[in-house]
Amino acid sequence: MNYKLLILPLLFLLITGCGITDILSFTNANFRVENTTEFAICGIDISDLSSLSVSEALTIGQYWIQGECPMDFNLGLGIKNPNIGESGLPKISITLTSLDYDVFMDTIEGIEEDTVQVAEGLFSGAFGIGDDGEIAVLDLGIAFDGFQIFEILGPLGIVDLALAIGGIEGDIRDEDHLGRLQMFMVPTIDTPLGDMTWEEGFWVGLDWTDGS
Repeated sequence: MNYKLLILPLLFLLITGCGITDILSFTNANFRVENTTEFAICGIDISDLSSLSVSEALTIGQYWIQGECPMDFNLGLGIKNPNIGESGLPKISITLTSLDYDVFMDTIEGIEEDTVQVAEGLFSGAFGIGDDGEIAVLDLGIAFDGFQIFEILGPLGIVDLALAIGGIEGDIRDEDHLGRLQMFMVPTIDTPLGDMTWEEGFWVGLDWTDGS
């Protein structure tokens, strides 16, 4: 964060009687994994499926024999701006300007879960988050060769995982599938008080976190 840009605004906030907690929230944002869409495995769109046909299963099996398992989907990252005019602070809009991220999947449910990194990416641009309390969803295109988790789960297991995350019965907030998709990320947001970067990064799952 550019601390020189913060001096005058922070003095203003202190003079108006705002506490340090209010000030910190004024330069913050909340994140969570919001949804997944358009999930495809080996070219088969499973986003509208609850199970695979025999021919589709054979197609995936053929890829497996060849040592490949292309998977791609859209990951919706939910971002919420806490600066909506509460606690005596003014409303402000903030902008996500950079996001360095890794995507992980838990290949095994339960206490013996095995988390595997499957993809990484970098978003740069200007993604605005308004001051109305609405959730802004940043769509991230994720594509990777899932053969590394194919080796762990086998054909049926990876299909179950894909359906859990991206299929018609794959609500990622279903109690049977909680935590099977996670992110580790380093975001930067632009605020009226300057840029804020979470230098050490933090984990993001299905629950809101501000990285603290």
